Amino acid sequence: MRLGNFLVTILLTRQHNFFKSRKKTLLRGLAGVVLIFLVNFISGCFYYKVSTTYQPPAQEMTRLSDLGKKFVIHDGMNHYFVRAVTFHEDSLVLELGSPYYRAGDDISPVSPDEVKRYKKKKGDARLLNEVHLYIKQKSEISETTWGVPLSAIERLDTYNHSSGHTTGYSILFGIAMIPVAYVGIMLIALLILLMTGSSCPFIYTWNGETYEFAGEIYSGAVYPPLERHDYLLLPGLVEEDGMYKLKIANQLEEIQHTNLLELMVFDHAPGQEVLVDKYGAGHLLAPALAPVSAHSLLGENLLPLIEKDDDLVYLGSDPSKDPPLLDGVELSYKLPRGTRSIDLVISAKNSYWLDYVYQNFREMLGASYKMWMKKQKDGDPEQMTDWSLSQNIPLSVYLYLDGEWVFQDYYHTVGPMAFKKDVLTIDLSGMDAEVLRIKLQAGSYFWEIDYLGACPAQKLPEPPKILQLSSAVDEKGNNVAGNLLKDDALYYVQPEIGNEAELLFPARDLKGERTFILHSKGYYDIVQDPKGAPKIKALKDIRKTGNFNRFSNELMQKMLAEHMWVYEEGEK
Repeated sequence: MRLGNFLVTILLTRQHNFFKSRKKTLLRGLAGVVLIFLVNFISGCFYYKVSTTYQPPAQEMTRLSDLGKKFVIHDGMNHYFVRAVTFHEDSLVLELGSPYYRAGDDISPVSPDEVKRYKKKKGDARLLNEVHLYIKQKSEISETTWGVPLSAIERLDTYNHSSGHTTGYSILFGIAMIPVAYVGIMLIALLILLMTGSSCPFIYTWNGETYEFAGEIYSGAVYPPLERHDYLLLPGLVEEDGMYKLKIANQLEEIQHTNLLELMVFDHAPGQEVLVDKYGAGHLLAPALAPVSAHSLLGENLLPLIEKDDDLVYLGSDPSKDPPLLDGVELSYKLPRGTRSIDLVISAKNSYWLDYVYQNFREMLGASYKMWMKKQKDGDPEQMTDWSLSQNIPLSVYLYLDGEWVFQDYYHTVGPMAFKKDVLTIDLSGMDAEVLRIKLQAGSYFWEIDYLGACPAQKLPEPPKILQLSSAVDEKGNNVAGNLLKDDALYYVQPEIGNEAELLFPARDLKGERTFILHSKGYYDIVQDPKGAPKIKALKDIRKTGNFNRFSNELMQKMLAEHMWVYEEGEK
């Protein structure tokens, strides 16, 4: 399970209204607790694996002794450190030291394939300097000396640091390529956002036993002019009593306006995968091309992180080392002959950090916030989109053509609560090269990328079936389906935390396998009440091209400076 999703699941079960008073004090305390916990958990935990030799030769034991390894002897219920070892032609003489066993210790043999965790602070790292001998016969030369024939040594174990597992688990917790302090900052941002911030409508699918969180819809449509269509893949949705069941919920401080909800249903052959892009076009995905290379804009190898849809995620470069304003992934592929377009598939989400930065930007409006929000309701949607692109908030796609990077398209923001699988078709008709070079770019720390794949584009054999709502019953028992059936002037409005509606769609006869896409349209208002005078000069500077990214980096450095002492304490 991804750490962010795990924390979200826990924290979203809380009543946010409880935190409305004494907010700053609570947030600082919670942030400190989370960061200290994270540092202690991650910085002190490593993994070891056992290397086992059965009936070991004398040369191997001599080599280990010369390396200064500490021997431990196991004879049934007797377990001792060895003070000294004397090697003879066909036997060992061991001078016994103190008992190895201590109450609560696990001293049973470890399986050769087993990997276990140890903590340096607890002294467990001593294992890495130990050699464990398991014997079936001995002669007691004296009270503290044993003679052991070489033929009686059944097994020799050494314990080695498992860098692969330690690194792997570090990546799972988001710290493989960035320091613990940065993860702490991301969690602080998460805590603040869950108690004071915003997101977009949450969608849950019925999997036959419970409602499961599927993702967010029309993320980033924070003003009426930005109202847009959204297409969310719904894995795990099952039929029950002739119906498909979903929920739409408001979980954070915002007012949600949903115009349309319908199910797009694609029946296809087993093993095939279907996605719908932001334009509403369906894509039957071909097998992905194997990337030749994948690296960050700073040159870090990202292939192990992005070549599979798994728990390994690229979060960004080290923020404590002069972070760049922009980051992303550059990929190269060897194209099959005749490839004229590709479906570029991603599994990604926005970071909690992006929402935190945007929240700080809005706070700078002070008492002018409501007036500014009113003005945005009559704004030009094209200008708003252009500003967002100029600040590198969406994930933009570039092709390398004739010696330069040329902009092609962009992925809509998808929110921070769940990874979303999305697709764009990229036209390659202007390319002459056999090697495709492609770049995805956004502001540093604005996106978390789990997977990138390029598939030769192919046509979808059949259009989808469209399932309309049978009912949409809210928490008060009202059927609001009439507001969600068409793209019109009627909206289902969710103004408060806890507003939700259970959605029922009629099931259709299944042919082969089935993919469900939730087609929605809407926008949401962010509920915020900043105080004080607006910071007009700073706001004007931030609105200039690229300055939102500088503002983000400055916030990051400030938070690192404030919390680095916790990180440094954890490293001691």
